[in-house]
Amino acid sequence: MSALTLIVAGTILTLEFTRGQFAIEERGLSTQIREWAPSVRRGPGGEVAFVRPPEPSSEIDPPYTGLLTGDRPVYGYTVVDTDGTVLDRSESRAPSGRPGAAGAGVVLSSGPALDGSGPLLIAELYIPEAGVWFRLARARADVSALASTFYAESLAELGWAAVAMLLVLVMTAVVIVRVSLHDLRRVAAQAVRITFDTLGHERLVGASAPAEVQPLILAVNQALDSIEAGAVAQRDFSIHAAHELRTPLSDLRLRLESLPHDRDRDAAMRDVDAMARLIEQLLNIARLDGGAAFAPEPLDLAETVAQVLREAAPRLVSAGWSVEADGLDTPVEVIGDPTLIALVIRNLLDNVRKHTPAGTRLSVVVSADGSVLLRDTGPGLPRSFPDSGFSRFVRGTGDSRSGSGLGLAICESAMRRMGGDFILERADRRKGAAFRMRFQPPGPTPSS
Repeated sequence: MSALTLIVAGTILTLEFTRGQFAIEERGLSTQIREWAPSVRRGPGGEVAFVRPPEPSSEIDPPYTGLLTGDRPVYGYTVVDTDGTVLDRSESRAPSGRPGAAGAGVVLSSGPALDGSGPLLIAELYIPEAGVWFRLARARADVSALASTFYAESLAELGWAAVAMLLVLVMTAVVIVRVSLHDLRRVAAQAVRITFDTLGHERLVGASAPAEVQPLILAVNQALDSIEAGAVAQRDFSIHAAHELRTPLSDLRLRLESLPHDRDRDAAMRDVDAMARLIEQLLNIARLDGGAAFAPEPLDLAETVAQVLREAAPRLVSAGWSVEADGLDTPVEVIGDPTLIALVIRNLLDNVRKHTPAGTRLSVVVSADGSVLLRDTGPGLPRSFPDSGFSRFVRGTGDSRSGSGLGLAICESAMRRMGGDFILERADRRKGAAFRMRFQPPGPTPSS
């Protein structure tokens, strides 16, 4: 497009110069004769002559030696009367011929010089004060003279074309860049949509993108394929390893339960329970990373939370913690999955049991805005702990035996799979930890 624009602009300039070069030359000659016309004067004795103006020779470019003098002057002239008698003339390039009718304007014509050379471009102007015609000429075939006149007049004649060409070039460049990058911006939007959750079915589609970036798009897609293959292999390994470890852990627990109670036996039982929780967490992570299909749908959040608390809270209460619930009687419709909601709440209850002392009070509040707040009165989390974006295997305490560091990461992944948010509330950090689950409202139904 840039080459085409330059060709079109060059063609326009060529045509404009071809059409206007003689007009430029004629206008230059007409301007010059009007400038010199006042120098044609009648003397005291009645003789008429052209008083030549001073010539700054330094302003004349070679091969010219002067405007009217020298071996190669630019102009020649004659002063003639009504009969065509030459009253005054230049040494060379003096135009021949009879003048036309007396008038107020410049008359242009072509003809030979008095010495037979030519052709000349002739401009004649009637001088009423002297009653004579002043005729000024220059060689029409003189390329140097034409070039000199062209450079003198080109700005006025072709300046608009140069400005127009510049504007067209700038606008064309802007359009080319914007059009070329339009498809690239669409590819960038596709890349933004690719996450770990959508890695299995999202790829860059850049068939209409510029050819220069096609290899990059292909390389990115191949890298995504490799990442997906690695993620699938890692997920399958976690699932298989967790399933394989369940049986020997169950056997080990049965063997330990048959032993008499002592300090070593109780410590071993706690280790087995910790290993069992870790295996369960690994299975949950694998399922959330794509090993299992979840289908969030409209449901009653209050009823779902109440069902999970009825099943999970008694164990916590019997161990010495208290659980309070509010908002379970008012239906709140949201988009979610009962299995994932239960997974999040059970993880938070398990964190309360592991990280707060017995007697800690836990409150669960279901709000009409489609959120669930779980707050405890325990010691809380460190101030440096993130509000969201919980990393895996990162613990709130330095005790490696208190947990695997996967619970909050599982909660956040589960809420993300349902299109919601999972955040740490900062308002009452001194009174314990508080986590909020925010769900998406259901979309409009066809009837509405």
